[in-house]
Amino acid sequence: MNSPNLIDNSTQEYIFNKLKQCHSYRTNVYYYVFNISIFIFFCTIVSIVLYYCYNNKLTDHEKQQKMVRDQQYILSKIRFHQNEFNNKKQNELSYITDLPTNHRFE
Repeated sequence: MNSPNLIDNSTQEYIFNKLKQCHSYRTNVYYYVFNISIFIFFCTIVSIVLYYCYNNKLTDHEKQQKMVRDQQYILSKIRFHQNEFNNKKQNELSYITDLPTNHRFE
């Protein structure tokens, strides 16, 4: 047996279409709210990073000091390696003749 229909067919279609429209409207609203919130979040992050970079920028005096420190560090490393090389070279040469020492293998 067929159960009785409590709603007319045209009313049922109207309600169905109205619910469909409501769903479509809600989906669009969620879409825009989500996109706007992501855009605001992105802009906030970019702004924070740019602000941080701007405030932590070195002054001209600090740049010169850093360059001098870097140069001193590099020169100290060069001197160290030159001294090591000279020490090694001196150890290999005879003190009297400046000829290489004779290494005997026994």
